[in-house]
Amino acid sequence: MKAAGMGDLTIDELVAMKIQGVTPEYVRELHDQGLHPDADILVAFRVQNVTAAYIHELRGLGFNPGPDEIIAFKVQNVSADYVRGLKEVGIQPNPDEILALKVQGVTPAYIKELRAAGLNPDADQVIAMKVQGITPAYIHDLHELGLKPDGDDLVGMKVQGVSPEYVREIQATGLKPGGDDLIAMRVQGVTAEYIKALQAAGFKVNIDDVVSAKVQDITPEFIEKVRQHGFKDLDLDKLIELKRLNILEPHADI
Repeated sequence: MKAAGMGDLTIDELVAMKIQGVTPEYVRELHDQGLHPDADILVAFRVQNVTAAYIHELRGLGFNPGPDEIIAFKVQNVSADYVRGLKEVGIQPNPDEILALKVQGVTPAYIKELRAAGLNPDADQVIAMKVQGITPAYIHDLHELGLKPDGDDLVGMKVQGVSPEYVREIQATGLKPGGDDLIAMRVQGVTAEYIKALQAAGFKVNIDDVVSAKVQDITPEFIEKVRQHGFKDLDLDKLIELKRLNILEPHADI
């Protein structure tokens, strides 16, 4: 071991290295790859079955992972073929991104399907889409409904629970919201039933009207209450103003 450059080892380190099968030849092979790990790293390498050939393959793909990254790669079963597959579908990830992609179960085939759907995501966007369970089928269904969201919009829509069914129901009311509109509507709890209720009350609403009305809690009951107090032919803006100012509340509450 001293001849291989491993001097000043403690008894515990020597025992651990011997138990894990760390040999002088193994140390020299790692040195040939430009690595000079200490005893702890050598033991960890052997526990994870890190070979000099494995490190050589990784470096042949254009990046130079350090000892901790190499161990993490092995733990997550990152192979040279996996990294090569990512590069072949246009992803040029750094070591941290490779690990995150593998942890989330992102495959080159998944990325290829996203690209076939017209997207051009980077590594971070791919990870976010996989975390949120965005599938090519989900993207296809949105496209069928006339929506062309990018990667960030897709993540936002999925986070807020914007489903193709929700889009279809909103479109059936006559509104044609885009991705940002749908996110805002879902955040505020706007439903197709709510829109229909406003329309049934005689309002020709657009997307901004609907969101503003929901934020101010303009309900069919409130609209009826306003009309019972003799306010006729008010537009939605005036209804919102009445609600904001508590005009219809009892005097004791004003």
